[in-house]
Amino acid sequence: MTAGRGISHTEESLSDVATLHAAQLWIALPEADRATDPRFDHYPTLPRWREEGTELTLLVGEFAGHSAPPLTFSPLIALDLASPRGGQLRLSLREDFEYGLVALQGDLEIEGDTFATHELAYLGRGRNEVTVTLSAGGRVLLVGGEPLGEEILIWWNFVGHSKAEISDAQRDWEAESPRFGSIPEFDGPRLTAPPLPWTT
Repeated sequence: MTAGRGISHTEESLSDVATLHAAQLWIALPEADRATDPRFDHYPTLPRWREEGTELTLLVGEFAGHSAPPLTFSPLIALDLASPRGGQLRLSLREDFEYGLVALQGDLEIEGDTFATHELAYLGRGRNEVTVTLSAGGRVLLVGGEPLGEEILIWWNFVGHSKAEISDAQRDWEAESPRFGSIPEFDGPRLTAPPLPWTT
């Protein structure tokens, strides 16, 4: 989903599903693209392969000769690693990218440091590889990209390049502006944005 200048959406589970485990990635648009038209794209097929007993799924970007189809507005990567039996894996990195690894299931070890489930290991920039060890049944998400070099702010469901931009978005949301569209099929209350943490 590309929010662009603004979008409304719902997140609903099937009625017979009791639990849901997912990772949701929010990616800031570069300033030049921040007011792009909102859109939703579906990518049912993504590159998948195995290395050292670990299944890799490329969600976004390019890695190890594979290219994922999702639309991006800046150089990015998101790679899902699932290891049924556990094991070690060496990953090539781009030195101009900033990286992090999130342990979604099980512990993650990175060159002697251990990270528990739901912890983020920030790798920074300037590395050309990293060695990771996944526990049995472990699942890890590698995310990275070229830093935008721009100030990015987030408040509630709004991402912007300034407090004024976020304040404008909140006013438009509260006024039910056409900017965000609507979902007439949704049978439920519209979310209320919390008060801004600064004076406008």
